[in-house]
Amino acid sequence: MSLESLVERLRADSAIDVLEQAERDLKQHLQDALAGRIDGGAIRALASLQQQIGFLPKYKSYAVKAASPLGYSVFLQRPGEGFSFQQHIEHKTELFYILDVPPGGYVFLCDFDEWQRVYDRAEFLAWLGGKPDARYERWKLVPRPGDVIIIDKLNVVHTVIGCTLVEFATVSTDMVDRLYDQNQGRKIPAEFTRHFTEDRLRRLSWPGASQRVTFEGGGWRRHAIPEHPIRGGVRTVFDDGLVGAASFRIDPGAESDLSTDPERAVCLHVVEGAGRLVLGDAAEVRRSSPPALAARAGDLFFIAPGAHYGFVNDGTMPLIVAEHRIPVAVAFV
Repeated sequence: MSLESLVERLRADSAIDVLEQAERDLKQHLQDALAGRIDGGAIRALASLQQQIGFLPKYKSYAVKAASPLGYSVFLQRPGEGFSFQQHIEHKTELFYILDVPPGGYVFLCDFDEWQRVYDRAEFLAWLGGKPDARYERWKLVPRPGDVIIIDKLNVVHTVIGCTLVEFATVSTDMVDRLYDQNQGRKIPAEFTRHFTEDRLRRLSWPGASQRVTFEGGGWRRHAIPEHPIRGGVRTVFDDGLVGAASFRIDPGAESDLSTDPERAVCLHVVEGAGRLVLGDAAEVRRSSPPALAARAGDLFFIAPGAHYGFVNDGTMPLIVAEHRIPVAVAFV
C-alpha cells in the first residue's frame, strides 16, 4: 500500500473499527521507519507525515476522540455526556488533563470494591437522574480547568462527563470493562466530522495553571503543579512515569532550548499560537539556521526517539505545546 493511500484512509471520516485498522497500518509504518537509519531528513519526514494526517477522529455518540497513534488524545465531549462508568481490564496508564468544564460537567472516581459495595442499578439511575445520594456523590468531583487526574492501576471505576479534556495514555484504543454504559444504543451526531473536529482543535484554550487532584482523607484535594522556567518560557510536567506528560509555553518572540529523548517517541500537539518546530539530528540543530517546520494551533507531530527538537515563537501570542513521551515498545503494542 502506498503512503498516499494510507494518508487518504486515515483522513477519511470512518467508523472506529475501520479507522483503527488504518491506525495499525500507520503504527507499522512508523515501526518500520524507526528500524532503519534515522537521519535528519527521515526525522522530519515522519513529523511532516503526522502533521499531514493530523489527529485521528474517532466518533462516539457522546464525543469526538481526536487521537494520535502514541496514545495522546483530545476528547470533545457533548454537554452532559461522556464515558461509560468503566474500569481497565488490562493495564493502561491514563492521565486526564481538564481543559474546559461547562455547567454539569463532572468526574467520577472510586475503587471497584467500593463500587460493588454501593452499586444498585435502580438507585444509581435515580442518582444519575438528579436524586441526591451520598453514596455516589462522595466520589463525584466537579473539576476545574487545569486539573490533572491520573489512573495508573487496575480496578478503578471512572468516568468524565461533559468536559473538554486531554488524555495522555499508553494506547489510543479502548481497554475497558463497561460497568454501566449510558451511551449504549445512541447514535453518532451528524455534526461529528473531520471539519468539525479540526475547527474545534484549532480553537482550544490551555489552562493558565495546573493542579493534581487526589482523593485523601475522605475528600478531594488539589496540589499545585509548579511551572519550571526554561529558556524562552516555562515547562510544566504533569507526570513523568511510563508516560511523560508535560506542556511548554514559549513567550512571543522567544525560542526554547532543544530537547531530546533517546528512548522514547514523542507526540507534540500545538495547542495555541504559531511558530516553528526546530527539528533534526544532533549535527543539524547546531547550525546557525537549523531546519524547522512551520507549526500552528491544531498541528500534531510525531518525533522519533533521539531527534532534537525545540520551538521558536514568531507570533505575538504565547506558543503552547503539549508533549507526550512514551517508550516505543509500549507505544506500538
